[in-house]
Amino acid sequence: MGEIREFNVMVAGVGGQGILFTTNVIARAALKMGINFVQSEIHGLSQRYGSIRTELRIGSEVHSPLILEGTLDLLIGMEPLETLRQAPYISERTSIVMSDHIIPPISAYLARLRVPSLEEILDDLRSLRPKRLAVVDAYGLAEKAGDYIAANVVILGAAQAIGSLPFPNGVLREAVEELSPARYRDLNLRAYDLGREGVSLPR
Repeated sequence: MGEIREFNVMVAGVGGQGILFTTNVIARAALKMGINFVQSEIHGLSQRYGSIRTELRIGSEVHSPLILEGTLDLLIGMEPLETLRQAPYISERTSIVMSDHIIPPISAYLARLRVPSLEEILDDLRSLRPKRLAVVDAYGLAEKAGDYIAANVVILGAAQAIGSLPFPNGVLREAVEELSPARYRDLNLRAYDLGREGVSLPR
């Protein structure tokens, strides 16, 4: 694996989906490999079901935490609507790894707005011509691992399996193991492995 000069990652979803843990695992993997990284603050509200996004820049030529529009390399989408919300950052250099589980915003309920279907969201994402777009049954696989709360770790495994993260499998898996609280460690490792096995490119 050659030197990583600039690799920009965004993790988007809603509060309660483990966005920060997911970001910290990627940062830990970079640290383990001795690669420079800069992590931004959380954007949005981390309250349950509120929009939330983190940004992480990895590489020898990275100094600012700010990801410019169109320069995103990997978008980890824990929720499809929140994934689509990051459209300005998506370009032909972007790989998208996304959960298929829609969580309708509270505001849509209150205003009785129609929430788009997964297929409509996928069509909109495809129109942005990303490098690749992988959709994962993150909640289903997490349940299979033992608990739906590990859906974020399923997506990490899937992102690594399709070559969207610049780390060897062992390094990322170790980072999951090291950062997991003891009572969730086995669950998270099972979820990671199932994510690696269960990823597929979209229909």
